[in-house]
Amino acid sequence: MGKISSYMETRPFLMPVVVGFLLLPDDKVLLGLRKSVSLGLGKNLISGIGGKVGDQENLKGETCDDALIREFKEEIRINLLQFRKMAEITFLFPSKPKWNQSAVAYLINDWEGDPKETDSIKPQVFSQASLPIDQMWDDNQYWVPLILENKQVRGTFLYGKGNSNVIAHEVEIASFS
Repeated sequence: MGKISSYMETRPFLMPVVVGFLLLPDDKVLLGLRKSVSLGLGKNLISGIGGKVGDQENLKGETCDDALIREFKEEIRINLLQFRKMAEITFLFPSKPKWNQSAVAYLINDWEGDPKETDSIKPQVFSQASLPIDQMWDDNQYWVPLILENKQVRGTFLYGKGNSNVIAHEVEIASFS
């Protein structure tokens, strides 16, 4: 039995989260430098824009799509008009179980407004061909380029004791409706 299967047998709680990648002209993508984070998760890393689904009393029953729209309004002050589900990713942190997540990732190609810096995010634009992988979560190298190539994926990533390196992963091409 593999490391991922062994850990999943413990039936860890997985916080539902969303993350989105804003597609720009000329094969560019908008990411965000995480300035302020909950639970210390990903501070000073560059990532897609997103957050927790339905994590507050007034958000009970929130869908992933609703959370994505809300997070983009809160974090970079834009209104999403069109987006597409591209990935279902599980992130496992045995040495920091509060960080375990079940994520839905989206590509966004239509929105209103100009991205603005907030207390939590500094928007940054990168070429899809040269993502700042060394400043991103370790798992991003395995799945983010695939979704930017318009491939839908399903994956699981198990992080080691320092919570910075993937020690086991599974990624497969998927198909979502």
